[in-house]
Amino acid sequence: MAKKLLERFFKKQVELHRRSSEPLPEIYYIEGMMQMVWVDRCYPGYGMNPLIHPDCPECCVACSPVSYNPGNGIHCLLCDSSLIYGATTF
Repeated sequence: MAKKLLERFFKKQVELHRRSSEPLPEIYYIEGMMQMVWVDRCYPGYGMNPLIHPDCPECCVACSPVSYNPGNGIHCLLCDSSLIYGATTF
């Protein structure tokens, strides 16, 4: 949805500048050049687990006990001492 909104904004910007004699802004749309790159990341203490949550494999869920996520990755890492959900350290 964000890609569609951005494309619509930039296409409208191009239309307005075609009718104007002003120079193009620093950021402008070149048709066919927009690409979307999906970047997965979860907050510390959360990760993605399609095995446990098959209904939403791309959702960030709290890390299970005995696992943690220290940063903005997507995987909960196994550890020996975490006994709480959503741990950010072991």
